[in-house]
Amino acid sequence: MESFRKSAGWALVVRGLLFMLFGFLVLFMESKTIYGPMNFLGIILLVSGGLYFVLSIMLRKSTKAWFLGLFWGVIDLATGGYIMLNMTNATHLFTNIIGIFAIIMGLSIFISAFFIKSYRIFLYINAIVSLSFGLIILLNPTLGRLDFLVGLYGLLLGMFVVYGGYALLSWKKKEIIAEPTKEGN
Repeated sequence: MESFRKSAGWALVVRGLLFMLFGFLVLFMESKTIYGPMNFLGIILLVSGGLYFVLSIMLRKSTKAWFLGLFWGVIDLATGGYIMLNMTNATHLFTNIIGIFAIIMGLSIFISAFFIKSYRIFLYINAIVSLSFGLIILLNPTLGRLDFLVGLYGLLLGMFVVYGGYALLSWKKKEIIAEPTKEGN
């Protein structure tokens, strides 16, 4: 279980860094349309899918959960390939998926905030930002600066996923030490 936790933690860190890279590329590259950033997303997904695929094959003898990375790699490869081959359809689909994903993330983060007291304010802010971006993207997909919204959300999501991966890597299982009981007291 320890190796799975570490593998999942590093996978989240890598995934978050890729989201952040995508967000930076979208925010700071000169493109009059969303198609430029979609090219970068396709390339990033193809590269990350290839990395997950190869690393999962290499780790198959050292961890029981190697197939999860392989599965994720195949999904990334297929998604990246679809984006590169069907740019127009992928752009419309991607816009809707990002909007829906942002709303789902916002709702799940909001619910999580009820159970995680130490990060409650951070989680509420993240939930409000995610819900707002999701609603703006879904309700106004022809917005002139849609690429800016997608880039900013990619950057914020990437930071949150990196933080989640780091938290998973540094998580220590608390051991309950039972005190010996004295008979007769």
